Amino acid sequence: MTRAKPYVSVAFVNRNDGYGGDLEERIAKFIDYYAYYVRMWPGLFEFVIVDWNPPPDRPRLADAFKWDRLGDVVHVDVPPEVHAAVAGQRGRKMLDYYGRNVAIRRSRGEFSLVINQDIFLSASIMKLIAGRKLSKRHFYRADRCDFDFEPCRGVAPEHFEDAAGAATFQIHRRHRSTDEPISLQAGHDQLDLIGSGPEPGDFVDRNLGLVDCRAAAELRRKAEWRATQWRWMRWRREDLMEWHSVVGKDTFYLSFRLHTNAAGDFLLAPRAAFAKVYGLYETVEIYMHTDAYAVVQLFAAGYNQMIFASPHRVYHADHDRSARAGFNEAMTFVEHEAALSSILRHERSYRLNSRSWGLSDRALPLHRLKTV
Repeated sequence: MTRAKPYVSVAFVNRNDGYGGDLEERIAKFIDYYAYYVRMWPGLFEFVIVDWNPPPDRPRLADAFKWDRLGDVVHVDVPPEVHAAVAGQRGRKMLDYYGRNVAIRRSRGEFSLVINQDIFLSASIMKLIAGRKLSKRHFYRADRCDFDFEPCRGVAPEHFEDAAGAATFQIHRRHRSTDEPISLQAGHDQLDLIGSGPEPGDFVDRNLGLVDCRAAAELRRKAEWRATQWRWMRWRREDLMEWHSVVGKDTFYLSFRLHTNAAGDFLLAPRAAFAKVYGLYETVEIYMHTDAYAVVQLFAAGYNQMIFASPHRVYHADHDRSARAGFNEAMTFVEHEAALSSILRHERSYRLNSRSWGLSDRALPLHRLKTV
């Protein structure tokens, strides 16, 4: 029997190594939470679970958890020998963005959703996705709200969002035209007031709680035209010097007010969009800020930014990060800013990988669960 094509494929990558101190409980809660919505909207989601470089002394992800509760599930293994060939001497034990690309490349949904095992989408976002009216011209972002997982462990799925909201202590929001920080300490009663909102020129659909970032799209159009002028109309360069001195700044990417903050924890876009940009940035040289490239790549490729504004939120179960501390980054933040700006100035391609992104040239073990 042929399965109906899912609307959204969830790209999930991990390894059963206990990361964060209680990885097992967080994955179990992830399954418990999303199983509730899978029962509510059958056929809406596909979950592509990538087990990256599985530890030899621990059960495989596929065997350690009750994934069948999520309905349409695909398991993909990236064996240690493949990891070693990709990671070389610098790579960490798990290469998140390679793994996410493995999932996206082998998915079937119209849209791809990149999240982690400690991310819980608000019921309002889930309901909008279930409406199956997402735009194929946009990518979607949302504020990440960090919460204390401890008081939420035993809470039932239908009440989990309320518990996570009550335990929220920090919010991560979009870049804005003011000098306000993009990450703030905040309790649940403050989130409606300080969450991401429109910039001048944006369109707000208040019924759906969506911000269509049209101001950024207009600026992109102007930047593209000006860049063409600069490259080809050399006789006009004197007139364009003032503009070029502005776009030449390493912080040019900030002009677009993109929501690059914590983008690796929630990024929703047409699967065709990921295919166009050749997937998320695959590199072993950096770990921090890799998610920002994904947003900039999609935007530079012509996809407009849409933000799930209040009351929509993405909740993140806070955890210990010491296991991944100390990675020797090959780039400074200033260098990242310059690289992101160069993509938006069209000096560097938004395609940062080869055509074989997502290890498409590798025959990886793949198994689709049979569901009743």
